[in-house]
Amino acid sequence: MKINAKTKFILNILALVLIFGIMFYLIKNSLADILAELKETSLLVLAGVVFLGIAYQFFEGWSIRSIVTGFSKKFRIFDGMLTAFHVAFYRVITFGMGTLISEVNYYNRKGLKVSQGMGVAALHMIMYKGAILTYAIFALIIQFSLFYEHAPKMIPLILLGMLMTGVIISFFLVISLSLKLQVGFVTLCHRFLKTQKMRDLVDRCNIQIYSLRETVSSVLTDRTALVKIYLLNVIKLGMWYLIPYICLVDNHPNVDFLLVFSLISFTLVLAGVLPSPAGIGAFEFVYLFLFSPLVGTVDAVSSMLLYRFASYVLPFLLGFVGVLVDRKNALSNELEELKAERNE
Repeated sequence: MKINAKTKFILNILALVLIFGIMFYLIKNSLADILAELKETSLLVLAGVVFLGIAYQFFEGWSIRSIVTGFSKKFRIFDGMLTAFHVAFYRVITFGMGTLISEVNYYNRKGLKVSQGMGVAALHMIMYKGAILTYAIFALIIQFSLFYEHAPKMIPLILLGMLMTGVIISFFLVISLSLKLQVGFVTLCHRFLKTQKMRDLVDRCNIQIYSLRETVSSVLTDRTALVKIYLLNVIKLGMWYLIPYICLVDNHPNVDFLLVFSLISFTLVLAGVLPSPAGIGAFEFVYLFLFSPLVGTVDAVSSMLLYRFASYVLPFLLGFVGVLVDRKNALSNELEELKAERNE
């Protein structure tokens, strides 16, 4: 059923009101502590945090562009950055549920097929997790003797975090590349689904999965591009990993750079493994658990809030600007359609 211009206009207005409502709720509750911390932060430290946050988004955009370029030569680094902002906004506004959908939808708006968008998103996740695993391995090698002496029980947890990250990478690769899994999925569905309608649905899904496998395979076969994408992910993650040191060194000039760098790499690995206690986010819990003994709870909380600003709030706010521009353009187009309908 075709939706007329008036209905689309009303739906866009309602969507805009809903977005502003959720934004107000988030700023008043979830983001209040982070925004309050910004007021207490020196301009020099804040400038460093913002610079590193933007630098991460630049390398993120470059990485996305390097993956997409096989399907769209017009896709620029700036488009990759806009993709990251768009995804960051919907990750927050949908409380994580709309992350993948928003990413694939943005690629689709840029001319990619859904299967190609899924392939880009899958490889994007694989490379990001690969960079996390890389840093964690090197950090454990560097800090192994220190942890073995002072916190030996942490070593199995860190190893478990690495293992789980490796499992996630393997899962995405298997889903994206395994022809046997695809054939098994179709065979199993056809065995239990008896209606033609359901079998047709499975066949349509199978075509998408096949296209996804071809998409990922086409990118993975270009070794030079693959190494480039991997290195861009390592560099971009390094931008975030520098933030805690930038935040702590002013009050703790003797803090060890490699130790701080290692602790934040362990935080990202462990945050994906440990459950969230008493409603506290897993990342926040692990960060405070690792950093508080080093610099004290007050400075650990301060640096954590600034880290969350650069990695969570800043791209979200930039994404919000992009969404407002999109909504403004959509409303302008629908007003033009309304005028055209009334003149007919």
